[in-house]
Amino acid sequence: MSQRVRIKSFLPRPRFKVYTKLSKQEFIDLIKQQLEENNNEFGGYANQEIAMIRLRKDKEKYWHPQLQIRIEEDEDQEKFLVVRGIIGPKPTIWTFFAFLYGLSGAILLTLGSYALSEYIVKGESMWIWAVPFSILLALGTYLASFYGRHLAKFQLGRLYHFVNSCYRKAKFYESQDN
Repeated sequence: MSQRVRIKSFLPRPRFKVYTKLSKQEFIDLIKQQLEENNNEFGGYANQEIAMIRLRKDKEKYWHPQLQIRIEEDEDQEKFLVVRGIIGPKPTIWTFFAFLYGLSGAILLTLGSYALSEYIVKGESMWIWAVPFSILLALGTYLASFYGRHLAKFQLGRLYHFVNSCYRKAKFYESQDN
């Protein structure tokens, strides 16, 4: 029976949560071993709380995904280790897209309400063009992120394969009942 991690969502930042009976150090050593075995494709690090796995720089796109694994001891049952993972773009890209969405919202709220009030008072407003501009900015940001995810689909699959090859060597559970 082949074990696979079920990732909850492929949009926009897929995540998973599993449990294992390995110790923290055994799990970290397993991740380091997988990184060494696949060092021509993956790079990254693992410490006592977090592991970060990225594809090598020569395979990088602007929506370059990375796998962040958080390793925690379960407070309720000491024999389990909670492993949470999230696959997403680099934090700089994630922040840039969040900034663009925030900018479009701020333009819509400030200049849009000013244009609306000026239109109500005067009957015309040149600031009314801020409303379609902010909508186009938000739509352009969404389309750019969608295109970036499309470009990085193969890399996302490679990171998913890394997760499954890592967990194939360790026994893991989707819930603590096992």
